[in-house]
Amino acid sequence: KSWEHGNKTNYSIYTILAAYIWRCATKARGLSYDQPTRLLMPTNGRPRLHPPLPSSYLGNVIFMASSIALSGNLQSEPFVNTLGRVNGALARMDNEYLRSAIDYLETLPDIKAARGKPETYQCPSLFINKWSRLPLHDADFGWGRPLYAGPSNVVSEGKIFLVPSPTDDGSLSLVACLQTPHMKPFEEHLYQGLMSSDNKKARY
Repeated sequence: KSWEHGNKTNYSIYTILAAYIWRCATKARGLSYDQPTRLLMPTNGRPRLHPPLPSSYLGNVIFMASSIALSGNLQSEPFVNTLGRVNGALARMDNEYLRSAIDYLETLPDIKAARGKPETYQCPSLFINKWSRLPLHDADFGWGRPLYAGPSNVVSEGKIFLVPSPTDDGSLSLVACLQTPHMKPFEEHLYQGLMSSDNKKARY
């Protein structure tokens, strides 16, 4: 569809899903058109840092990419524009950007102050994390393949995780925590958009 608008960028599955979920959540929340909403996306810094970290370093290297837009723009603009917002936020996470973030952290008396608090991700913000490449369902503790593997208890409103489906067919499961009144509209927007896309049937 984006090619029809002259956009020849090849977007990752995560970029497409993040943009689509952000739009659906914005609609479901009923945000006013002039309300800014922020999308937060954890990003792996390992392949982006130069020189690279030592191979012996085992810790996480996570930086937070973000994109901000008005609710009205997200709900009315062509989807390719939303894709561009998300793709641009991820593309900014290069070595120079990450090094500047590290320099900033070094100025803090207590680095814990930079941690995201629960309210960081709450409405009107949204946090989308992908675990799609983690072989979660390969774990076998003697009872066979697990029926579910992913976050056990997502209690922070505004957090969404993309995890591998137990069917092992390349599909993904979505684990979401939104305010109770927003959950049903979110589900409806999510499925309606998939079913109406090019008149193709979506498999759930």
